[in-house]
Amino acid sequence: MWVESSRPRTVEELIGNEEARLAIIKWLAEWVIGSKPLLLLGPPGVGKTTVVQALSFQFDYDLIEMNASDTRNREVLLNRIIPAFKNTSLLEKKMLLFLDEVDGISGRQDIGGIEYLVSVLKAPTIPVIMAANSRDTKIRDLAKISKVIEFEPIHPRLLLLYINHILKKHNVTLSPEDKFSIVRSSNGDVRALLNNAQSISAGYDAYKEDSFDVDIKSAVNLFFSCLSAEEAKKILSRTDAVYIDPRFGISSDERRRDIVNALFSSILSSRIDISILAIMLDILSKIDVLVGRMGTNRHWSLLKYFDTLIAYGLFYISRNKAIKYSQYNMAWPLMGPILARGQSLKKLAGELAQAAHTSKSTFSTLYLPYLIQVMINNEHDPRIFATNSNLDEKAGEVLAKEMSLLRKRNG
Repeated sequence: MWVESSRPRTVEELIGNEEARLAIIKWLAEWVIGSKPLLLLGPPGVGKTTVVQALSFQFDYDLIEMNASDTRNREVLLNRIIPAFKNTSLLEKKMLLFLDEVDGISGRQDIGGIEYLVSVLKAPTIPVIMAANSRDTKIRDLAKISKVIEFEPIHPRLLLLYINHILKKHNVTLSPEDKFSIVRSSNGDVRALLNNAQSISAGYDAYKEDSFDVDIKSAVNLFFSCLSAEEAKKILSRTDAVYIDPRFGISSDERRRDIVNALFSSILSSRIDISILAIMLDILSKIDVLVGRMGTNRHWSLLKYFDTLIAYGLFYISRNKAIKYSQYNMAWPLMGPILARGQSLKKLAGELAQAAHTSKSTFSTLYLPYLIQVMINNEHDPRIFATNSNLDEKAGEVLAKEMSLLRKRNG
């Protein structure tokens, strides 16, 4: 793969983000025991991992590389990081610890992971570099104890110069139209640039900017109504959508464009036989696993197979099932009351939080459940409480409903 054969061996060979690269070299040159770790932030394919690998090779460091999303809790991190801090390199080289995808260790199953990293990295005995895709609240505490360096998508002019260099290196000729299309569709991602260029040079269709012309709602509806599996595959390839590793934090826009999640929610909210539903969800779950493995192992070349797997896996079993796009993985008769209740509670919590001199989230999480229980125990009339507290006239009704629900749950 061109992605591997063209991987830079020195920091100077990378393209783009010159100031970030200089800052990394300066940080390493000035590093002493106890120095802050480095946190590299930026989208995929801009050189975060590559610059660390080039740095270790060029400056003769023994690189210890870990994918942090695979070392998700305190115990695993303890067993892997502490030996690195205590032991000298077997090759008697300087050591450099690289924790990639640290934004993948947040979540309920990762209790203690971020907290442990924060504690152990306050005084590291070897240089430590971490990488994440975005400045997320999940890694806020890590960012506070680190020197943060941000990477930007590579500028199109640089990408065009770079792809010309790579094509010349491999003795490949592409039309100007193909090159411009490859550059535009890569969106500043060098990895995508090289994969698309290699695909076109090998005679395969590449993802071009003008091919992404179907929004995800229309794509899902077309997918479940088309007449052939090949047509279904073409619809997926033209969709403005992505395949996202579900373990990692994603933005609301990325979640909206997640094709696996869109198919999942649409299938789950449809009225189809339970046995058919189970088969369809099993197919999607396997795709979901493959997406995760692709991201973990950086096997980006597998991406080109996903549309085929979904199209031919789901096509025949999903015909004539009246499946339509749904943003939510729950039928509206169930989702509607939940959303309405949430809006009512949000407004109530806002008013009460102001009276209690605390935040809305704190009041909703810590105080409101106890307030409702106290009112039940003492047989308070919620409407009188709302009037005496100068709350909105509907607040009493909301409290009454919550008290009724709690009574039912408690039997």
